[in-house]
Amino acid sequence: MKLFRKKIIFRAIRMFSLCIGVTAVTMLAVSGILGTGTGFSFALPAFAFHGSGEKVPASRAAASIPGGVIPVGSAFGIKLFTDGVIVASLSDVYTEEGLCCPAQRAGIKPGDYLLEADGVSLKNNRTLIKAIGKSEGKEITFKVRRGDQIFEATVTPEFSEGALKTGMWVRDSAAGIGTITFYDPETGVFAGLGHGICDMDTSGVMALKSGEPAEITLCGIKKGEANAPGQLKGYFSSDESMGTLYSNNETGVYGMLNQAPEGAAVKVAPREEVKKGPVKLLVSLDDTGPQLYDGEIEKVGPLSDNTRNLVLKVTDPRLLELTGGIVQGMSGAPILQGGRLAGAVTHVFTEDPTRGYGIFAETMLEQCRKIGEENSSDLAA
Repeated sequence: MKLFRKKIIFRAIRMFSLCIGVTAVTMLAVSGILGTGTGFSFALPAFAFHGSGEKVPASRAAASIPGGVIPVGSAFGIKLFTDGVIVASLSDVYTEEGLCCPAQRAGIKPGDYLLEADGVSLKNNRTLIKAIGKSEGKEITFKVRRGDQIFEATVTPEFSEGALKTGMWVRDSAAGIGTITFYDPETGVFAGLGHGICDMDTSGVMALKSGEPAEITLCGIKKGEANAPGQLKGYFSSDESMGTLYSNNETGVYGMLNQAPEGAAVKVAPREEVKKGPVKLLVSLDDTGPQLYDGEIEKVGPLSDNTRNLVLKVTDPRLLELTGGIVQGMSGAPILQGGRLAGAVTHVFTEDPTRGYGIFAETMLEQCRKIGEENSSDLAA
């Protein structure tokens, strides 16, 4: 069964469209958690980059341009589960003796990851709730990760409003939609978004334990306006996984697809050769798949910056009419200059939706090759 065809009957259809700051990703809440995302149809090839209109299999494309990648531009769903339970925020709880926050009293901070409770692994929110209830109000020793540091914190839950509470608001997963930037035939790894999936409260990149790309269908556009970022709207259209996510870091999400996209390969432009001037943006707005639109690089930022390297402006009247410019859900949309992949769209300026940031494609490719080496055994299988 082809993983990328549009289903006649959609199972577990879930609408989503929650905004997430100024990133060009559409986010949603799942099971009380955070999320991200955008568009559809990985089966559609990026054959707009060669003149014949003939589909070019990935294997042929890789052979024709050694080291080349296949620009994709298709929107996709993301399901991400965190490595531990993330503390999103802290709040006081009401007790007979007044207000207090047991977690804060123990030294826990927003952005911390709870890995274990009394030696038991915390796989999700449910296991944390179970551990708190099992404590009967006695001390719980948590194994906590804060950045690269791992330490223990002892929390004594307080009885408040009929239940034991620690004063922690937590999340264990994320879901949403984004855009695949390219597929690398050399490693078998795809790259998307151009920035990490971050927790909406702490702004930190969410630590990935497991995750998968998933099929979605775009069903509408909220047009962007000044100080009111627009967004692509869509829903998950299948419960079936399209592959595996390997990494969520500041430069994007990376993983394997069960079926490699077809299309013509292009070279990736070195950072120092990306210039101000006209570009093409490969964007998915509906189920017709990726289309090319005109844009312009107005500024090339510091080469040392990992993410916000380019300032972009949408100039295509068609895209401006439909979206108002860059909208949430376009994160990862490929930027092509002179027939090469120069970068990916990452952010929209809230005060001017026609403009936003982009990341160098070379930065994403370096991450892609590194992740490919680290997961070579899975990819070979």
